[in-house]
Amino acid sequence: MKHIAIALCALLLSGPAAAKEAPPSGGQAKDFKLTQTRDIQLDNGLTVTFIHYGKTPKVTLRLVTDTGNVDDNGKDAVSDISYQLLTEGTQTLSGKQIAEAAAEMGGQVNTSVGPNSSFLQMDVLSEFAPDAARLLADLAMHPKFAQGDLERAVTNFVRDLKVSKSQAQSQATEAFYQVVYGQHPYAKVFADEAKVQALTLEDVNAYIDTNLVAKRSHLYVSGQFDEGQAEQAIRQAFAAMRAGQTRTLDKPVMQADPSLVFIDRPQAPQSTIRIGLPVVDPSHPDYIGLAAMNTLLGGAFSSRITSNIREDKGYTYSPGSSVSPRVGAAIWYEAADVTAESTGPAIAEIIKEIKHLQTEAPPTAELDGFKNYMSGIYVLQNSSRTAIINQLWNLKSHGLPLSRLETYLQSVNALTPEQISALAAKYLPLEKMTLVVVGDPSVRSQLAEVPELKAIYKL
Repeated sequence: MKHIAIALCALLLSGPAAAKEAPPSGGQAKDFKLTQTRDIQLDNGLTVTFIHYGKTPKVTLRLVTDTGNVDDNGKDAVSDISYQLLTEGTQTLSGKQIAEAAAEMGGQVNTSVGPNSSFLQMDVLSEFAPDAARLLADLAMHPKFAQGDLERAVTNFVRDLKVSKSQAQSQATEAFYQVVYGQHPYAKVFADEAKVQALTLEDVNAYIDTNLVAKRSHLYVSGQFDEGQAEQAIRQAFAAMRAGQTRTLDKPVMQADPSLVFIDRPQAPQSTIRIGLPVVDPSHPDYIGLAAMNTLLGGAFSSRITSNIREDKGYTYSPGSSVSPRVGAAIWYEAADVTAESTGPAIAEIIKEIKHLQTEAPPTAELDGFKNYMSGIYVLQNSSRTAIINQLWNLKSHGLPLSRLETYLQSVNALTPEQISALAAKYLPLEKMTLVVVGDPSVRSQLAEVPELKAIYKL
C-alpha cells in the first residue's frame, strides 16, 4: 500500500500544472582551456607530446604516423594490411604474447588506418606507461610478418570489401569521390580486389620500412602518468627507430564543373543521393564558419534539410550533410536515402533549403541554438585522453596553431546570421555541384522535373 500511495502522489505532481513548467534555459558555453602539454624531439626526428589529463589512473600512448591509404601507390590496401599485421608478431613476441602483455598492463593494442594518417595505440593503467612505450616501440620497429597471417588478413579484408561495395551508400560515395577528386589518391574509396589478393610479404615490409619512420611520426602520451619515467623509457625504446623521410603530398586538382552520375540499381525501393562539391580545408580562415553553416543547413538532427525532408515530408529517415576534410582538401555534401518515388522531390527540397539560406540570413535565435549545439559537441570532442590526441593531431596535420583549440568557440560564437548566409552563397553554388544518384532506372525521369537540375545538367 505504501508503494501505491507514493505512485499516486507522483502522478498528482505530474499533472497539468507541473507539466507546463518551462525547463531552465541553457547556460552560456565556457571557453575551452587546453591542458598543459610538453613536447620533446628525439635525435631521429620523432616528436613526443606529454599531456596530463583527467583523474582516472590510465594512460593512452598513440604513435601517429603521416601515412595511410594515400601511400598505397598501386598496392591497394597495403597500408590497411600492414598495420593489421603489426599486432601479429615481432622478432621476439608472437601475436598471442603481444595480446597477453597488453592485457597484463590492463589494456590492449589497437591500430587504425586512414587516408592521410595511421596509428598504433595502447591504453593501459598509469603505472605501466614505460612498459607500454617499450612494447609499442617493439611493434613499430621490429615487426615479423608471416605468410599465414598475411593470407588470413587478405581474406578477411576482401570479404569485408565485397560487402561494402555491394551497398548503395558505398557505391554513391565512391562515385562522388571519383568525380570530385579526379586522379588524386583521395578519389580511391575502395581497393581493387585483385590487387589486394596480389599483395606479398615483400610489399608489406617495403611499406613499413618506407612509411613507419620517426620523421613522419608523433607519439602522444595522454592521461595520468609519471612523466619522468615515461620520457626515459621512450627515449631508450625509440632511439633506434629509422629516421626516414618526411612525406610530401600533392594537393588534388578538384572538380570545378557540374557532373551528374546515375548508377542503376534495378528494383531498388529507395534512391541513394550524394550532392555536393569541393570547399576549403581546415587551414582556411573560412572553415569554422563553413562548419557552422553546414550544421544549421544539414549537419544536425534539427537542421533545416533534415527537418524538411525527414520530419515534414517523410522522404527519408536519416539524411545529413557534412564537411569532410582531408589534408589540403575538403568537400561538402548532403547524403540521403529517399523513397524511390520521392527522389526528384527530395532533391528539389534540398536545393530549396540551400537557396533559401543563400538569399536570407537565418534568425538570430536559430543560429544561437546551433552555436550552443556546436559548443556542446566541442566539449565532447575534448573530453577524453584519446579525444585530446585527436584534436592535437588534427591541428598538426592541417598546420594550425595550438591556440586554435582555445579560440574555436570564440570564433563560432562571433558568427553573425549575415555571415552564415554569405558563406552558403560563396561555397555552395548549385551550378558547380556534383550529383550522384543510385537507384532504379525509372527514377531518372524525376530528375528532369527539377528545374535547377534540368538547367545545370542539361537534362
